[in-house]
Amino acid sequence: MAPTPPDPGLQPERTLLAWRRTALGLVANGVLLLASGHGSSSVRSGLGIVVIVLALGCWAAVSAVYRRAAHSPQVLASGRVLTAAAGLVLVVGLFDLYAVITH
Repeated sequence: MAPTPPDPGLQPERTLLAWRRTALGLVANGVLLLASGHGSSSVRSGLGIVVIVLALGCWAAVSAVYRRAAHSPQVLASGRVLTAAAGLVLVVGLFDLYAVITH
């Protein structure tokens, strides 16, 4: 009798939803940076635009990884994806720190 492959259940979908929530939070953060720089600081506006673009890129990348993960659920937990997301969150945090200090 051949062993059956493991059933990932809903784990890949839950992981996708968590990544999407993170990307949505980053988009909201970018919008707030953009709004805080409106009329007073072109640097903050520029940072807001950069954050929004990066967050939307993260959203698209995670969706692409999820589509590929239908055959290999381990792809969602790859080190590269986690490192990229952690780096993005760190960069956005530094942008926010800059915005708070210069306000």
